[in-house]
Amino acid sequence: MGERPIAVVVDESKPFLTYLTKLLNRMNLEVLPVNNAREALELARVTRPHLVTMDMVMPDMDGLEALRAIRADEELADLPVIMISSFQGKRWQWEALSLGCIDVLEKPVDLRRLHKAIQRCNLYPGGRRRYLRAPFDKTVGLYHDGRHLEVSSSNLSERGIFLHLGEPLPKGAHVDIDLPLSSDATLRVGGSVIFSAIEDSSAKTISSGTAIKFDRLTLQHLEIISTLVAELLIGDILAEQTEPVVSPNR
Repeated sequence: MGERPIAVVVDESKPFLTYLTKLLNRMNLEVLPVNNAREALELARVTRPHLVTMDMVMPDMDGLEALRAIRADEELADLPVIMISSFQGKRWQWEALSLGCIDVLEKPVDLRRLHKAIQRCNLYPGGRRRYLRAPFDKTVGLYHDGRHLEVSSSNLSERGIFLHLGEPLPKGAHVDIDLPLSSDATLRVGGSVIFSAIEDSSAKTISSGTAIKFDRLTLQHLEIISTLVAELLIGDILAEQTEPVVSPNR
């Protein structure tokens, strides 16, 4: 399963299960999808996931019954659970929250509210990932100290980017970056190096790369980058979904 946090995703709708699995994978979670609550409980006992997303309304055992079973199980009692449903009865919401679920989300799921709920689960040892991030397998222009380089990137967040560099830049170095927005458009933004490493040829544990935090951003830049990250995460899902699954915002 690697080092990514594990999420068990439970929903009786196959399309919803498919697309939420795709989205959470892009949000750096290892997803185990199931379509009924009893199977989810068995799977959780075996895999000890870091998170469960649970459909509220399901046949046989509904989401609230499953949540009660999780809280009554000594081994699973502290498991973070996010409830998701198209049915938003106030009593159901109150009961789910009283049982300690992280949040109760409505379908279609708001991307940013889902992200905030996941951050409240404290899945990452280095702390919360405050901003949305997405895979970004693109070549970007990097300008530093009078040099221009074309370098590959691996992921983009609303406030930074990770680049693959054979020669690391010093921490604190100021750079400019041309982000490709389309085949013929780019956005130039400034940034500072906050982390840089080269691959350990003996241990092979650290990939060469440089993390850059954007700075000197205008409000327009912030909106463009935020929209780009959301598009990378859910653009194709929005185009393909046949039932409400996810939305950029409300």
